[in-house]
Amino acid sequence: MTPIDWLEPDWPAPPTVRAVSTTRSGGVSGGTWATLNLGDHVGDEAAAVTENRRRVIRELALRADPRWLTQVHGTNVVRAEDNDA
Repeated sequence: MTPIDWLEPDWPAPPTVRAVSTTRSGGVSGGTWATLNLGDHVGDEAAAVTENRRRVIRELALRADPRWLTQVHGTNVVRAEDNDA
């Protein structure tokens, strides 16, 4: 199994706040979404996305499910506590 790679910001956040950006390594998705697709809204197989998310949770040793975001390319800012997405 290919390990999951990720980047973490070097920022002065409170200890209870963590942000991670994954790379494409370490997942099970195929084709256009190969390999670590975490987006459940792009047409990838649901089972693959579920497994990819499970791997991220396990690899990062998360105690709770993370807040999965929908990445967009734009200039709008959304406060996480104001958004159910």
